[in-house]
Amino acid sequence: MTVFKVVVEILLFLLPLALGARYGPFGLIGASAVSVFIMVEVLRLQPGTAPIAAIFIILSVISATAAMTAAGGMDWLVRMAAKALRRHPKQIPIIGPLLVWLFTVMSGTGNITFALIPILYEVSYSAKIRPERVLATANAVCQLALMASPVAAVSYVFIQMTESQGNSLGKTLAVTVPASLIATVLMSLVMTRYGKNLEDDPEYQRRLAAGEVEPPPELADDVEAEPLPPRAAWSAYIFVGGVIVGCILGFFEKLRPTYSVAVIDDSGSLDAPVAHMVERHVSMSTMIPITMFAVVGLIMIICKVKTPKVIGQPIVGTGLIAALLLLATPVMAGTILNAHMESIKSFVGSAIGVSVLLFAVILFVLAALIQSQVASLTILIPASVIAGLGVGPMTGMLGAASGNNLLASMGGLGQACIMTDKTGSTKQGSILINGSFTVPMLLGVVFSIAVGMVVQMFVF
Repeated sequence: MTVFKVVVEILLFLLPLALGARYGPFGLIGASAVSVFIMVEVLRLQPGTAPIAAIFIILSVISATAAMTAAGGMDWLVRMAAKALRRHPKQIPIIGPLLVWLFTVMSGTGNITFALIPILYEVSYSAKIRPERVLATANAVCQLALMASPVAAVSYVFIQMTESQGNSLGKTLAVTVPASLIATVLMSLVMTRYGKNLEDDPEYQRRLAAGEVEPPPELADDVEAEPLPPRAAWSAYIFVGGVIVGCILGFFEKLRPTYSVAVIDDSGSLDAPVAHMVERHVSMSTMIPITMFAVVGLIMIICKVKTPKVIGQPIVGTGLIAALLLLATPVMAGTILNAHMESIKSFVGSAIGVSVLLFAVILFVLAALIQSQVASLTILIPASVIAGLGVGPMTGMLGAASGNNLLASMGGLGQACIMTDKTGSTKQGSILINGSFTVPMLLGVVFSIAVGMVVQMFVF
């Protein structure tokens, strides 16, 4: 009976993942809820707990990004990036991914890459550089850079779960920033040799001869565009200011307010338990939503942005899906973890005992299956902490979470790259993982883990 029950639980975990791959995120969310209902009501398992703090972080950062976008700040930032790229078109295989990295780190979301894709394609094609080399790399970088963002949900979820182990925002960024940045540069250098040059690409030559694509145009120094809202730049400044404030509060704990909390001492004496008042700093999982929602308020007041315009931004839908995923997948996984914590602890401990790097393998596979960095960490980190894996190695291997980009060609960003590239160099692949995006994604994972594991030895 026990074996049968375990098989049923495994199926209840895997089926939502399969349905999610077929029907998308909402299919995964709904199917996860069905599985949890069966586990709790039929199998009588203790339900898992939703990571409420992580959900608040996601909603606050997405709200701030949406407000900045509605005020024109995102367009202003993209135009600044376009000017930089057009000044140095031959260096776009390196500069392009670096700008994607910088914008993702500042905004806390990879969705900003959608706005950069047309520019990356235009500049690379005008310079007669195979667009795939730039677009596929950018697609990988925007996921890898999230680990280095002080306002990304994945960063604070990781910090929240490892804070009791002595981790902090400063320590995490001290590892993830150099790891992801160096990985971006190395990945970009390797990708400059990836694929055939356009003049040697038969598919591009066929399209060129058939008139399906125009010859590479001359790159204009300045492109006329619609005027931005009068306070577009202000919204960008306010947003970046909020990010800086968040970083300062994370780096310097003493700047955060303190509050008194009662701690019960029942150490085994025969006397009644005694409550001691202890001063504690407000956690970053609380300060970040406060800071980013304040950014929303300032942008809406100073830049005169109305609520319907903010809600109408596409990134709001993306943030809603991300938040709902954290109400579904981690709860489903947590329900199983509650029933088999000892066995899972033993498995993770045995795997780590064989090789610490197996943490990265497990994280990569989980992220690829669930297609969510936050949900994957929420599942794996507690079991790894219980198994005794140190915070330093876990931080060094966070780049493995970009395995959520394994099926990049199925995602909206991957499809945007494929459809934008009129040369045909950026491909989906016959079996989804043999297209343009897998190689740079794997390079980014390997390079970031290699650098991260070295850097963490000096930080932790």
